[in-house]
Amino acid sequence: MFKTVVAIKNYLYDTGRLRPVHSSAFVICVGNITWGGTGKTTLIIQMAQRLLNERYRVAVISRGYRRKSSGLRVVSDGERIYGSWREAGDEPYLIAQSVPSAIVVVAKKRSEAFRFVQKYSPQIILLDDGFQHRRAGRDLDIVLIDASEDLQKQRMIPFGKLREPISSLRRADAVVLTHSRNMLRSTERWLRNHIDVPYFRADYFSKQDWNGKKVAAFCGIGGPQHFFDLLKESGAKLLLEQSFHDHHIYSADELLELEREARIAGADALVTTSKDAVRLPQNVLNLPLMVAEVDFRLDEEDEFYRWLQTKIQQRISLINR
Repeated sequence: MFKTVVAIKNYLYDTGRLRPVHSSAFVICVGNITWGGTGKTTLIIQMAQRLLNERYRVAVISRGYRRKSSGLRVVSDGERIYGSWREAGDEPYLIAQSVPSAIVVVAKKRSEAFRFVQKYSPQIILLDDGFQHRRAGRDLDIVLIDASEDLQKQRMIPFGKLREPISSLRRADAVVLTHSRNMLRSTERWLRNHIDVPYFRADYFSKQDWNGKKVAAFCGIGGPQHFFDLLKESGAKLLLEQSFHDHHIYSADELLELEREARIAGADALVTTSKDAVRLPQNVLNLPLMVAEVDFRLDEEDEFYRWLQTKIQQRISLINR
């Protein structure tokens, strides 16, 4: 049933029977074709900061998955953050914290947010997780893929992680292959044989020295094993690994139970991700709590941003004609 609905929707947009709503700003959609774990938030943070440094006015529009509010909400106006992560959603709140000069707005109907953010006169809008939200028009689709997974063996929801068939990647303008150090050659080969767009490789690297540290790691993200492996590769001694559902909301009792298990395992500290840290109750733990700081690196970073700048300038040239 889900596969049929997706196919009908894509057919209606592909044939022009349904038309997207466009913005006067240059819209870059950063999305994926599977549920979670590809690194969208980290790339959006990096892109937003880079574009701000190049003197563009930048807005980020997100759905705000699992937020405790409804309708359209301003998370940040580029000067201050409004409300908490519960009203914004953990990812938009983290983006607002990480890039304080960006406008961040959450709305279920992202096409409606296009009209609202015009009051801030953004030149560029980063559309978070909008590859399947075709109502919102975009100038570029950048799709992230976990290169360590076998793309051809993925199945569609509810039997697997795919949001739509892998053939939909033909709509993409560029593909970013994350976790590229563990890339499956079969996935890379299929993409290069079937999808004729630029490819860029990326991976995560620890900013901290974990060598010899005895820690208990926990997270509620889309690809928990990637987080645990990164800590191990950075020298940490993981005495406990605990994963929760993506976007898990932690209770004080859960943290205390984690602390109890960490002590039994012999850990000196608990460690989690920056995304999880947003969702943690405060002043609960006695053991030290550490937040893993990671660096998201594009192998071809200069090439990626030259490509992106070319696309932006092409659009500006058309407008100025």
